[in-house]
Amino acid sequence: GGGEATGGGEATGRGEATGGGPAPPVVPLRPPQCEGSVELLGASGGTAIVQCSSLRRPPSVWAVKDGGEWTCLVDVGSLVEKHDAGPHCEQARAALRELRSARLEKVRLPEEEGGSEALCLLPAGASRAPWTLKIHGGPHSASLDSWSVEVALLLASGVCVIQPNYRGSIGFGDDFCAALPGHVGEMDVGDCVALTLASLAQLDESLDPARGGAYGGSHGGFLTAWLLGCEERALYSCGVLWNPVVDLPAMLGTTDIPEWVSAEGLQGDAAGAGATWPVGAEDLLELHRRSPLSVIDRVEAPALMLLGAADQRVPHKQGRSWVSALQQVRQRKGAPADVTALEFPGEGHAIASLEGNAHAQQSAVAWLVERLRGESNAS
Repeated sequence: GGGEATGGGEATGRGEATGGGPAPPVVPLRPPQCEGSVELLGASGGTAIVQCSSLRRPPSVWAVKDGGEWTCLVDVGSLVEKHDAGPHCEQARAALRELRSARLEKVRLPEEEGGSEALCLLPAGASRAPWTLKIHGGPHSASLDSWSVEVALLLASGVCVIQPNYRGSIGFGDDFCAALPGHVGEMDVGDCVALTLASLAQLDESLDPARGGAYGGSHGGFLTAWLLGCEERALYSCGVLWNPVVDLPAMLGTTDIPEWVSAEGLQGDAAGAGATWPVGAEDLLELHRRSPLSVIDRVEAPALMLLGAADQRVPHKQGRSWVSALQQVRQRKGAPADVTALEFPGEGHAIASLEGNAHAQQSAVAWLVERLRGESNAS
């Protein structure tokens, strides 16, 4: 089953047993008045260092020794409030104040429908606002109530953000996580669509069903490509794909983790146990059926492709092939493809350099905002 969602990560600590007695119980390492997620950065000599953040508050770093009083070492929000080096600082302060007033809602599917859930962040007073389904990768990862620059920028631009935790996400129990292998391109796509519809129904006064997009990287890009070509594709008027998996058979001979392809795309588990390796002809057909490239002829929405040219996890030829196929399909239909590709030389899967990452994130957000807020009923 889906288990109970936490809405954020929680670091824990355990004292060492002394004198042969039992060890003290595990206790949460959460500084006072810290909402959202807590990440343990390190522990040594009885001192623990953690980072706290939420979707509405930027990170702060705290220290505690031997279970005593917490000390705040760095608070990014306070630094922004105190710093004064021009008009951009005031803009940043205004954005953080608006972010702190944002509304965080949880949407959950019934257990009989899989029990997936989503975190929805909406600007205060949002009314028929545009939205983006921001999809995590992995797929065995999770969307948490933790700081995200992209979410903050989208919210500051008036775009609501829906973060789905589809089946296969971690943090909801072993059964929930293990349900996805062998069912990618089907179960995870269905959960994303169902969570989109549930969010639009639960937050109907806040979200405009006609102004929605999808954005994801890696497996999140795989799902974005699927959503743009699935039966319910009319829900998503545009999409951003960051180093996406689009062609599972082609991944086998190019990725640095070919076993991931068979484990996730065929009937195996996340460790590869039970999956056929090497794959046979029937398996290749099954992998193609589960690939978003198989529905490229249905894609009509505008798309932005972000690619790291040195990506070994999901080689950039994956994204290039999707762009090329879309252009060919649209040309045959007599309509140009509305697709833009940005490729970052020397960058890997995360496009991790300071300059490259900032460029990629700003490009994704600006592109989404232009298309989602550019509709006729945008405020």
